[in-house]
Amino acid sequence: MTINVLAIFHALPEHRDELKRRLEVMAEATHQEEGCLLYALQEGAEDPNVLGFVEKWASEEALAKHLQAPHVREGGEERQAMMSQPGVVIKTYNAAEGEWPAAL
Repeated sequence: MTINVLAIFHALPEHRDELKRRLEVMAEATHQEEGCLLYALQEGAEDPNVLGFVEKWASEEALAKHLQAPHVREGGEERQAMMSQPGVVIKTYNAAEGEWPAAL
């Protein structure tokens, strides 16, 4: 069963651009991971300091491996120091497995 993730980060204004750059680097590496179906960096429509990811993983196991990957674990404290509050991560399952278009 696929798993979806919404991760939201509130950047300190003075660190927003650097945090975005680091998240872009992390996204590039994540796109190469087995089981990554979607890993899209997002920017807040109303608040430019809101950054985050919309993610879709082939399985819980693929997500668990991602969370242990060096490009996720390394630099975590530095990324957190660029945020005004801890990140929020929400995991969900589709209400019915085929509801998303095949491309997502």
